[in-house]
Amino acid sequence: MILDYDPDGAVDAAQRIRINERLAQVAREDGARILLAVESGSRAWGFHSPDSDYDVRFLYVRGLDAYLSLKPPRDVIERPIVDDLDVGGWDLGKALVLASKGNAVVSEWLTSPIIYGEAPGFRNAVVPIVQAWRNHHGDVAHYLGLARRQWAAFIDTRESVRLKKYFYVIRPAAALQWLRDRPGEPMPMNLPALLAGLSLPPHTAEALSDLRARKQAAGEGVGEGPREPSIDAYVSEMLGWAAEMKARAGPVADAGLWDRTEALFRNWVKG
Repeated sequence: MILDYDPDGAVDAAQRIRINERLAQVAREDGARILLAVESGSRAWGFHSPDSDYDVRFLYVRGLDAYLSLKPPRDVIERPIVDDLDVGGWDLGKALVLASKGNAVVSEWLTSPIIYGEAPGFRNAVVPIVQAWRNHHGDVAHYLGLARRQWAAFIDTRESVRLKKYFYVIRPAAALQWLRDRPGEPMPMNLPALLAGLSLPPHTAEALSDLRARKQAAGEGVGEGPREPSIDAYVSEMLGWAAEMKARAGPVADAGLWDRTEALFRNWVKG
């Protein structure tokens, strides 16, 4: 694995050692070779608190015999959350199939600002394939679905909400604005970087800045409070735009892309 990377220092050295030891243990127990391990939760998104969990996600392959077995193992590896450490991963084959269907999660993992480890050359090989599967129409559908689920689960119909849940709605809403205003440009995973690249309504930007400061000061126990009308209006605008875009026909995929995707998978299984 290459050297890890964390430009904002969201994971201290002691935690990084603990995480890498846990990843090595999981790899041994499951006979897996981890190709990429990253942070995928609030620490990577840039709105963590000191007591936020560590959401460690990874891509892996197994030995060739596992793929030739009459009873192949599951294509995910999951572990119970221990203390503040949440570790789980996807088989590379599962990740590539999901990417081919427009799932943007793999792309986000590949752009995480916090990297715990990487097999040499892995991202350079897989990013072009995953990016080739991505398209504007599919990304809009992905973030629209995510925003709708978060809105329905935590905000809609409520007079008082858990304020930190707004971040789980504003992030996909901001991703939708990026797709609207900056189509074709690489989208940051980190929320502050994402917002910095957008022109938000002034009242929305002010409300978000205040909410982020309160969360960082209070930790996970930021508590409940009244709805934020400026954030609600912003999210509603983005959902409306995305719904209109989703109704349009999507592009036709490159005919040779599937063959290149399978070749990539076989190369890393054999490698």
